[in-house]
Amino acid sequence: MVDTYFRVPLFLVRLSGISVNVRKVSRLSSAYNVISTVCFYVTYLSVIMDFVVKRDDIEETMKNVRMSFGMAVLSWMHFYLRSNKHEIEYLIHLTESFKPEDFPNRDPDTGNLTMTGYIPRVNKLTKYGWLFVAVFHAIQSALRMTLNRSMIFTTWYPFDASVSPVYEIVNLSQVFASILAISICVGFPGLYATLVCVACSQLEKLKGALLDIRQTHLTSQQDCGAETNGEEHPHTTEEVFRHEQKKLNDCIRHHQRIILYMTALEETINFALCGLFLLLLAALCFIAFSAVTSWGDLTDVSQALVMYCVMMSIVFVFCWLGTQLSVQAENVRDAAWGCDWVGTPVPFQRCLIFIIAAANKEFTLTAGKFVPVSNKTMMNMINQTVSFFMFLLHMKKKNEEPKQGE
Repeated sequence: MVDTYFRVPLFLVRLSGISVNVRKVSRLSSAYNVISTVCFYVTYLSVIMDFVVKRDDIEETMKNVRMSFGMAVLSWMHFYLRSNKHEIEYLIHLTESFKPEDFPNRDPDTGNLTMTGYIPRVNKLTKYGWLFVAVFHAIQSALRMTLNRSMIFTTWYPFDASVSPVYEIVNLSQVFASILAISICVGFPGLYATLVCVACSQLEKLKGALLDIRQTHLTSQQDCGAETNGEEHPHTTEEVFRHEQKKLNDCIRHHQRIILYMTALEETINFALCGLFLLLLAALCFIAFSAVTSWGDLTDVSQALVMYCVMMSIVFVFCWLGTQLSVQAENVRDAAWGCDWVGTPVPFQRCLIFIIAAANKEFTLTAGKFVPVSNKTMMNMINQTVSFFMFLLHMKKKNEEPKQGE
């Protein structure tokens, strides 16, 4: 399961300089991890220094602020994964307790894609998302370097970086920084999406098993509850109930493993989501502000638009999957309650009460234990940032009208 489901996200996390789920790290990998990490944080510090030095130019300042907040989001992801590497590995190893999926990729009744079917698509979207961001960043950087002889990032160094070979060396370091930034930007949400999709797929599988128990019971009542030659078949009915009890016990054990996994997921990820959401909201607001100040410059506005779309895609991945996990947990409770338990033995009913009581506790992924990771939170972030952008754009146009009249 780990090799199949986590292949692309783990590759990108390792490409960002963090050796997650690796038994032995080679010397070459260790050297790459150190070089890429140093290059990224030196570049980040240089972006901040450029903001400090050129704070008199409002347009250049907003470009740097936009980039600074974007890199702050990436720094938070990188810092979290590096400092919580063992907890992430524990979550990945918990998925090995689940059996390989035999659940269909599409719902046989509705034809909709199941959460099991989403897992291979997460790998594809993660891979193509990385390629899209990397190609866009490479094209834009190449144009800026060719036309203006500028660097990949707008930075400031305490030495003259415009002369050869310093210019080439600095740009090479920023290439390493770019690889780390793009990999962590796409790899961390991809890893999160895979972890949540595994939990959702297991809840779907559990729901199907509970509904199968109900169907088996109803069929057995029709086949075995009828009389043949004036006699009933109590032994057959007893065997059916024994078989159902065994299936229900398996469902309870499966549910306990899922609850353990979801609890570990919430405990591991909630602090990371708290800092991430705060940084993303601040970054989205400053991106909107910098887009307004650069209004008319196609290159900068397009960069701001792509950054906004990428960050909102990250918010969408976290919030939509958080909602899906809560919905799937509720569906297990409904499936357990929907079992045809009337007329079943008392031990069978007690087991059903146990699984209903466990599933009745609402499960919600949170950011810092106080903000739900849900679609409602995502819509609030979109409304606030878009409203802020429209307000700034309206004020900019309003200030330009008197100048045109003069």
